[in-house]
Amino acid sequence: MKIENGLITKFDIEGIKFAQDLITLTNKLARSGLYMKPTSITLHNPASAGATAQNLTNYIDSYKGYKSWHLTIVDNKVFQELSFTEVAWHAGDGYNGPGNRTSIALEIGEDEVSERTAKVFIAYLMKEYNIPITNVVPHKHWSGKNCPAYTLQHWDKYIKEIEEYYLELIKPPHWAEKHKLSLESKGIKINDTRYEDFMTRGEVFALLN
Repeated sequence: MKIENGLITKFDIEGIKFAQDLITLTNKLARSGLYMKPTSITLHNPASAGATAQNLTNYIDSYKGYKSWHLTIVDNKVFQELSFTEVAWHAGDGYNGPGNRTSIALEIGEDEVSERTAKVFIAYLMKEYNIPITNVVPHKHWSGKNCPAYTLQHWDKYIKEIEEYYLELIKPPHWAEKHKLSLESKGIKINDTRYEDFMTRGEVFALLN
């Protein structure tokens, strides 16, 4: 994943379908036009259970009011609705509220697949904007609203899963990876990584050849 100026410009994570469907600039209520330096990430669940990602992105695109968020995530489908550096109206804490003014908002479907998909984006956003896991919070944190109602039922477990994924994401590559990539560029491929395993005789022959 690559993020530039608050927009995802490259996405190649297998199993996830990503697209941009930015809320139009003519929607002056949903689009704040205010710059934001994100320091937190806020998780929401949609009010309408069973809504698809397409349903939700269509809804927020056409909604004429002070409501918006940055990512719609349902099942394995994701839409970016706003730049991550633009204030969205989602936290319920007012025009100058820290939830609205500092946090990236994710609208996440109420099921395990949606949460697995969201975990990927949360970890990448944490890495991109140097956001600690303690600043990944529920909507309830800002306004007291019981949201995300589905995720709050297993919040601690989900936060732990996000943190584990994030730590894997930022882990430095194995020292041998550069050699593996160099060999592959020369047309020599040896099965999988297994950096600490012994080589088979067949793999030795292949390498020497």
